[in-house]
Amino acid sequence: MMNLLNIMRALADPTRLRIAFLVLRLELSVGELVQILDQSQPRVSRHIRILDEAGLLERRKEGSWVFLRPASILTDSPLASLLAEADVSQGKAFQRDVLRLDEVRNARTDMAAAYFAAHADEWDSLRSLHIADSEVEARLAHILNSAPLGRFLDVGTGTGRIVELFAAASERFVAVDNSPEMLRLARAKIANLSPDIASKVDIKLGDFNMLPVGDGEFDTVIFHQVLHYAQHPEAVIAEAVRTLAPNGRLVIVDFAAHNLEELRTVHAHARLGFADDFMKKAFAGHGLQLVHQTALEAGELVVKVWMGQKLPSVQPRPRNAHNLRIVA
Repeated sequence: MMNLLNIMRALADPTRLRIAFLVLRLELSVGELVQILDQSQPRVSRHIRILDEAGLLERRKEGSWVFLRPASILTDSPLASLLAEADVSQGKAFQRDVLRLDEVRNARTDMAAAYFAAHADEWDSLRSLHIADSEVEARLAHILNSAPLGRFLDVGTGTGRIVELFAAASERFVAVDNSPEMLRLARAKIANLSPDIASKVDIKLGDFNMLPVGDGEFDTVIFHQVLHYAQHPEAVIAEAVRTLAPNGRLVIVDFAAHNLEELRTVHAHARLGFADDFMKKAFAGHGLQLVHQTALEAGELVVKVWMGQKLPSVQPRPRNAHNLRIVA
């Protein structure tokens, strides 16, 4: 229940108003807030603690970093619209904050560009083996847009490309990855989305074997070129099904079964693609009806898209590998 007095007390300070103003625009680390506000970390941390205790902020730990985002009390109340105009009405401090916030966005973008440049040769060699990403994305959009996306979970978001493609049409979007470095790349892309779209996106550090979300939370779950990293893909599929609402859709984009051993030795793929028979059995074994599959052929690797729909009668399975049905 909202305690209005505590909220007003928490916001009755220029620095805390500035922090609320900033996190409404972009999820920020403590260090980034220190940089923007030009204040010491202990001082900024004290203000963050007061806002947190009032229920206005949410903290999320990602590796050694702590990120801050507005709590629903802040985003779903008239305070959000008041703070949206603060850069105009509150003078130079807020206007300076906007400029420094842009510098943070640009720094994230530059970091992402440097990472891509460092890995360009490796990724280009892999892309040369299969159909163009743009064609895969076009087919994926056609398949997914056959029904409302609803609450969307992107497992193994990587650089955040799926966020760019589908966050706007989603009711809520959660992107999960087990690499803090990749999440920083995704965050750089999210920073360039419009505020109304970016506000729907939540980034979480987590593993596809035990996703950091509840049962039945999502209407659409996607693994885009991710499942081949799984040692036990059938268990990963079962975990994804746990997060799906009844009639929710699981979409897997990956390679058809192949014999390119270099993908295992150079690119750390645990599985050399998947056969249709494996996917049919895995879906059926965990309460999914296979409703679509397609093959995109060009180059040495065939890209496959499989989509399953969760049967309404399926009950959540416990998160215990011994209870999972293994597909041969």
